[in-house]
Amino acid sequence: MKVSISYKKNTDQKIISCSREIIQNTSEYTAFFRKLGKSEKEGCQILLDAPASADMLCLAVSALHDGAYSFSRECLRQLNPHEIFEKRDLLANYGEGEFTFLLSEPSIAESYAVDEGSRHGTCKGYARTLGNLPNNYLHTENMEAYALRLADDLNISCQILHNQELLELGCGSLLAVNQGSRRQAAMIILNYQGSDGKEPPIALVGKGLMFDSGGYHLKSINGMDGMKYDMCGAAGVLEALELLVRKKVKRNLTAILLLAENVIGPDALKMGDVITTLSGKTVEIYNTDAEGRLVLADGLTYAQRHNSSLIIDLATLTYSAQAALGDSITGLFCNNEEIYGHWSASAQKTCEKFWRLPLDLSYHRQLEWSICADFANYAPGKGGGAGIAACFLENFIREGTKWIHLDMVGPSVVRTETDEMAKGASGVCIDTIVEFICTLDKNIA
Repeated sequence: MKVSISYKKNTDQKIISCSREIIQNTSEYTAFFRKLGKSEKEGCQILLDAPASADMLCLAVSALHDGAYSFSRECLRQLNPHEIFEKRDLLANYGEGEFTFLLSEPSIAESYAVDEGSRHGTCKGYARTLGNLPNNYLHTENMEAYALRLADDLNISCQILHNQELLELGCGSLLAVNQGSRRQAAMIILNYQGSDGKEPPIALVGKGLMFDSGGYHLKSINGMDGMKYDMCGAAGVLEALELLVRKKVKRNLTAILLLAENVIGPDALKMGDVITTLSGKTVEIYNTDAEGRLVLADGLTYAQRHNSSLIIDLATLTYSAQAALGDSITGLFCNNEEIYGHWSASAQKTCEKFWRLPLDLSYHRQLEWSICADFANYAPGKGGGAGIAACFLENFIREGTKWIHLDMVGPSVVRTETDEMAKGASGVCIDTIVEFICTLDKNIA
């Protein structure tokens, strides 16, 4: 796929107009270009019926990539799972179409916007490919290899902690979730220095359940369908970091990926077990299928121990969020009004949809029934599951730490192919995370 700008029409290629009404409605605008990318396999010339800013042009190019993307089954046939990074451009198929924006006087800013849009679309495609890979091609060690190769390519640091290091550190929560697996758990920490070394890093924490069977609270066949996607939070964080580093954003960043498998085995976590998290707080296990909050708990604590005062976590966490908001809107929880205001402004620019849900004392109280631990990981028989999970996580947020929790179960996956996007992982939230950090005033965080 090739995207460019020109002032000269090509009489041999189709011209498609984007109307003034669509350009002025950002939601329709992204949908228009996604449909175009998906339907026009040979490409076309695009005539904008009203002026569009460089940001809008970037958004259009990114949306074209969203629509054109499909996962390459042909490449998978020859794939060595240890070479996913090297083959990632082959695994993401965008076709051979050429798209040209017809502009009266193409400028350097518009040319840059096209390049930026292509970079956004491509990095989201990488995240989608990681999500789409079958679990037997993408185990924890394969995700580690990908992260190491990416860090080397970006010239940033990458540290990986396995079972022994996690045990010595005290990450009892992450280790507990992985107990049933013959593979080791992993915490991947990537650090980027884009600013003064004394500036606290912004932390991005991603849930990376490489597969989630539910543990001894085994999922049904319908519930287990698609559980290879339970690592989309980690994939999204990794590719948001790649975009930010390639943009040379002037902020210090730490990405923390929590990788585990929630499967059944002789040592798997059981109902009634009590675990000790990295924070020192204890948790009684009521539901082994409420595991995502457990791995995130250790990641949030680790981020704060390493001086992060602003944390964004990304997770396919609860089906309660999907039940409340559907497949197009991400559930958002935030403990700071100024940060939430900036997030909302960023989301307006990226056209991604979020809905703020409450962090409430009543949810905390529903987790405080254990006689053996500080609290439980689940509130049996209660509604408001997304809020309860978020409040479980809030127990690990120190006073003064600014925090955004994104529960993206619904929009993380396109469950049925649409006229905008192929079936599979969606790359949701990456654009807004990048926009949020790139435009964040240092006086806010």
